[in-house]
Amino acid sequence: MQLCIRRLTCLALLAGVLVMTTTASQIKIVNCCKEASITNITAPILGYRIQRKNLPCVRAVIFETTEGEVCSHWKQDWVFEKIKELEQARRTKTTTASATTKTQTSSP
Repeated sequence: MQLCIRRLTCLALLAGVLVMTTTASQIKIVNCCKEASITNITAPILGYRIQRKNLPCVRAVIFETTEGEVCSHWKQDWVFEKIKELEQARRTKTTTASATTKTQTSSP
């Protein structure tokens, strides 16, 4: 009886995973990107990191979005532009934060 329940549980879990992966338009990751999407990301992007090729993982840019992490192909023009935009925002935030700190420390 327990063996039957375990098999049914495993089968249900496998079916759920297959449904989730086939319905996702973007490639979501668990450990590393084994594939990279060329699809533009529509969810708000919070950050990114670069993944180097180390088989079975592929070279990719992993964007952290409000909906999870997405593997994107590093050669896509939109990926490069998004990284530039994120870096510019980070530099602006860092500059603003250090200017605020200097103003606060130099106040009488």
